[in-house]
Amino acid sequence: MQNRDRLMKGARLAVRAAWVANRLFLMAVVLGLLCSWIFSGVFAAFLSRSIARSDLPSVMAGMRVELLLGVAMSVVTDRLLLALAAIVASAGAGDPFTADNVRRLRYMGWCLLALQLFVIPGYLIGVCFPAMGPAAPHPDISVAGWISVLMIFVLARVFATGSAMRDDLEGTV
Repeated sequence: MQNRDRLMKGARLAVRAAWVANRLFLMAVVLGLLCSWIFSGVFAAFLSRSIARSDLPSVMAGMRVELLLGVAMSVVTDRLLLALAAIVASAGAGDPFTADNVRRLRYMGWCLLALQLFVIPGYLIGVCFPAMGPAAPHPDISVAGWISVLMIFVLARVFATGSAMRDDLEGTV
């Protein structure tokens, strides 16, 4: 019992730390995006020093699109971590096989799928804004990421079966 409590406490702490880090990242990216418009002259000067390119407006536009992609990814990650926190809390309370957790796992599966599909706009940023050079995202296909998507959907199915079995058992008692 004590090992389980440590596991759940550690899981709660890890999810909370990831959530805080993600929120800080989101704030930093949104701040960077806003500053790129409010202080566009400073932003242009910074980019002209960092990236020696003649097509500065294209580089600035590409960086802004990249920041927007970062905002979208961070929002999806936020939703995923909140669902995970709810599942960890439910499991810590000793009641993981619920319909709510099935719904949360499916939601997490869709969030993970969205994160995997963000590779496409990442690739398109590099294609549409070639002047960005090495600053353009270099998206890679993650086999582990795709396996995680599949695994979460399978776990949702397992939890749905466990929840139905628990409901049947409660109905017979």
